[in-house]
Amino acid sequence: MELDLAGLAVVAVVFMVAGFVKGVIGFGLPSISMGLLSVLILPDMAAAILIIPTFLTNVWQAFVGPHTL
Repeated sequence: MELDLAGLAVVAVVFMVAGFVKGVIGFGLPSISMGLLSVLILPDMAAAILIIPTFLTNVWQAFVGPHTL
């Protein structure tokens, strides 16, 4: 699967589902998105796509809340 417009839309939906799960239970974005993406594209490409959203959601989760410092 090449990442044309349809491919990017599929990747966006996968990350929205994985982000929803992470929001509900607090973890799971990497495992869910890697599992779903590697069904659709090569696992090394899925891992490369996964780096930025995983880092950003972890940073966001670290700085939200009353005990940030």
